[in-house]
Amino acid sequence: MTGLRKLFSASTPILGALLLLSAFFGFARANDDPFRWAVYYGSDAPSEAFAGYRMVVFDADRHPDIEPVAARRTQVLGYLSIGEVHRSRSFFAEVERERLLVYENPTWPGAFAVDVRDARWRKRIVEELVPAILARGFQGVFLDTADTAIDLERRDRTKFAGATLATIELVKAIRNRHPQIAIVLNRGYEILPAVEGAIDMVLAESLVTAWDFENKQPRMAPANLRAAQVAQLADARRRTPKLRVLALEYWAPDDAVQIKAIYAQVRALGFAPYVATVALDRVVPEPR
Repeated sequence: MTGLRKLFSASTPILGALLLLSAFFGFARANDDPFRWAVYYGSDAPSEAFAGYRMVVFDADRHPDIEPVAARRTQVLGYLSIGEVHRSRSFFAEVERERLLVYENPTWPGAFAVDVRDARWRKRIVEELVPAILARGFQGVFLDTADTAIDLERRDRTKFAGATLATIELVKAIRNRHPQIAIVLNRGYEILPAVEGAIDMVLAESLVTAWDFENKQPRMAPANLRAAQVAQLADARRRTPKLRVLALEYWAPDDAVQIKAIYAQVRALGFAPYVATVALDRVVPEPR
């Protein structure tokens, strides 16, 4: 079996449970006008590639021309890592000199966790980096790596005590300083009860798919992990009905049948999907 039949039959019990859960919490929405969005961290794609998307996320430093994309009434957000800094960022040397770096991420070489509790980091984010992104024409920010700071405290509650609270305060500080912008938080499920009133959308990265770093290929996510995420997102939607849930999935771009199945499965949960390559360096249109 292939495509939709294979994907749905392989997880019929858990899928049925997830659909019941989505119905109970009022997740399901009419799909006659689905929220289409995309992430693209390259710079060469023409503006026409983003036609039909209601929102796109670009890298804040390296991206296509924003103006013609926004002219199509597409909301354009800039990427901002709040828990890590990559060597490629222009301010990396300054952060390193300030001794704010904790450790290098083994999954993403060149990316270093930051001590988010330090007031200098919060000031840099709120007073420098976010304003710089907005000054380039972006209409909001996509906040990544919140889970990094949360994980630091989980791994060593003594050494990194307060890292989770500092992340919460950082997200709220961005909202307080910039009340009109769009804010999307990538995961950070543990802090959702505290920040969902300060964000517009939450992204469930790898909800139904997962990236196999060892074999460098996508695979379907374990059903129990998928169900756990849906339950957390259900709680968030129940508390904050206006919160939009996005899902970013990774799959081989030439496997149109399976990509269509992934879109269908995510939309059945009431979420807005986008399926792309793990590098996010090409625009992958939804198969028709």
